[in-house]
Amino acid sequence: MEAYRYQELAYLIVPVTLGVEFFMTAKNEKRDKQETPIGSYVLDLWGFIFFALIPAMFVFTIWAIESGSFPFSTETLARLDRYGVMFFFMGGWWQVYIITALRARRAGEGRGMLYIWGPYLFFGVFVSLIVLWVSPWNLKWISVGWFLFLAGLLTALKSRPKTIEKVFWILAGLTFFVENIIFVWLETVV
Repeated sequence: MEAYRYQELAYLIVPVTLGVEFFMTAKNEKRDKQETPIGSYVLDLWGFIFFALIPAMFVFTIWAIESGSFPFSTETLARLDRYGVMFFFMGGWWQVYIITALRARRAGEGRGMLYIWGPYLFFGVFVSLIVLWVSPWNLKWISVGWFLFLAGLLTALKSRPKTIEKVFWILAGLTFFVENIIFVWLETVV
């Protein structure tokens, strides 16, 4: 297996963690309620998608390309692999934002700010270094700086968990939108 495939497999920690966060938030939504809210079913569905479906598709595509034994054409698998790598590697930023938003949503239960900022900084630095490890113009350090700046700014402003949640949902939406525009552009160029 090519060396960069191990990097792709290491990256799966982010969507799997996001899936766990969706499951934990769904469990939190159900607690102390007589009837299960519909939102918890939606959160569980997203948890399943990120925890199981995305990693399964990722591993299947890698296996199919590396073994060459799947009946689909190589070009189709290569396109699926390229889309998966581009979408989910570049998607690391919006996934980290969603993880942070979900943790901020649950932070009102007497947990400290380290509960929110610890995973945010860990995954932010992880995504910056693994995705941009050979990037030009020191982009990996610019990305790390962005994560540190944002955490520092919201901490200095003494933002409440609800505010942090809203900020990170907005950032996730904007990043997702911009990422897809960039992906469509790169798809036409490459």
